[in-house]
Amino acid sequence: MSSGAYVLLAVLALSVAFGVYRKVSDGKLREEIVPPLQGLSEHLHLDHDHPPQVTFLQFSSEFCQPCRVTNKLLDEVTNSFPAICHIELDVVEHMDLVKTYGITRTPTTLIIDKSGTVHFRATGVPKKAELTAAVTDLVNV
Repeated sequence: MSSGAYVLLAVLALSVAFGVYRKVSDGKLREEIVPPLQGLSEHLHLDHDHPPQVTFLQFSSEFCQPCRVTNKLLDEVTNSFPAICHIELDVVEHMDLVKTYGITRTPTTLIIDKSGTVHFRATGVPKKAELTAAVTDLVNV
């Protein structure tokens, strides 16, 4: 076999490995404890009398199809729990939060408790069962 064939096989193998990695990791909730940021609740307009127990903070972009799917899914879960709110932010308009939270792709969803602590992060379209389990744990704390 020529060296070009070896290069082609290596590129193909790396592409398949990356595809498998993305398929396995996309949408998985990862536990990630990030302490509250000063001023976050005011920034998100959560400073009212009865702040939600859990907030889904979704980072999206205008032309992102998975962002639309995530939005609908988060709305479904939000409607199932009265103590939850869902906020969708455009990454272009909120670069300060994008940098602060290390958002590298859309959609990314952060699950934040009422004190402003981030407990979970999902990059890609999250699984409804995982979201429900995480929210149930946080609401019952």
